[in-house]
Amino acid sequence: MILFINKRYNNKNGAARSGIDVANSLIKSNSSLLLLYIDFGNNFKEILGFPNLNLIKSPRFRKTLTKFNISSIMNYIESKIFDSYRINRIKSHDIQFIIANSLSAEYYAKRLAKNLNCISCLIVRESTEFYSNSKKAANRINNFNYVVFVSSNVMQKWFDVLPELREKSIYIPNTIEESSISNVITKSKDSIKEKLNFKSTEFNIVVIGRLMKRKNQELVIKNLSKFNALNKNIHFHFIGKHFNSYGIEAKRILAKSSHKNMISFHGFKNNILDYIYSADCLLLTATAEASPRVIYESMALKTPVVASDIDGVPELIIDNETGFLYKSDCIDSLILKIKQLLGKTDIDIITDNAYKYYYDNFSNQIHMENYKQLIKLLKTL
Repeated sequence: MILFINKRYNNKNGAARSGIDVANSLIKSNSSLLLLYIDFGNNFKEILGFPNLNLIKSPRFRKTLTKFNISSIMNYIESKIFDSYRINRIKSHDIQFIIANSLSAEYYAKRLAKNLNCISCLIVRESTEFYSNSKKAANRINNFNYVVFVSSNVMQKWFDVLPELREKSIYIPNTIEESSISNVITKSKDSIKEKLNFKSTEFNIVVIGRLMKRKNQELVIKNLSKFNALNKNIHFHFIGKHFNSYGIEAKRILAKSSHKNMISFHGFKNNILDYIYSADCLLLTATAEASPRVIYESMALKTPVVASDIDGVPELIIDNETGFLYKSDCIDSLILKIKQLLGKTDIDIITDNAYKYYYDNFSNQIHMENYKQLIKLLKTL
């Protein structure tokens, strides 16, 4: 049996949702899974076999109390009460190896691998740019017997930080839940637009993700006058949590703009695919992102993509073929690409290319086969 570790199984962020995709690919390849979750706030309904799943909450591994805040105290108490029981229950499942989804699961996977004396594999969804000390983060990755990177470009960047990772790493790109795409793409786009209050007279651009420095939404907010000069009908829809320090500052800047009505904040949405499908464009403003799930979704939904040329994005978006790439954090380059998109009379060619490129390279079937091969490899270690 495989112990699969995910911080949460839900749709709150790309890593959590992609963890569900991996679990489903492993199940499709006839692997038996014990699904371990670290935090509450899970939704297991999208995992194949629900409700008949093997589930367990992770041991906390907090033997001492070093911080005196509510979270630390609760983890310490939970650890004292439940850790032995949870570890013994995990051991009863005859675990062959561990697969941990992202570095957020590393702390628990490392300790469980020691307790179980088994092989461990980490799926790295983080760019080197996520960390102020990338060497320290690379050493955390190196604790694992084998490593999966969701981006070839990002994998190479980690190799540059710690060359010994090269000998035990493989590239397996993401996929998305295609049945969810099918449920959306068969709907009337006009009816969804009306439901979302997208005006048909506007050029609707969606920007997906929690407002934060790395996501770089201020590139839009600080340059609304340039977008307005390009086309007065452009309207930006920010989808994601925004009640944090970066979001508050961004909205403070926006409040002073004479073009503040060009932006709508929608907060977190469960029906994110509806927003992407209804949009005239998905815009990625991030300055660091391993392999953004929203781009896969846009390709499958045939929504044009304009994205920064960072990390794994060029593996998905080929400029002027499957979308548009602009120089990261460069407003003039971004404006040029939006202008090119607005002037395209044959945009269907690009969205058809993107759709085909997704299914030729990143489909559920390909993802499942990749993970089937990974399991074969892990059994040889």
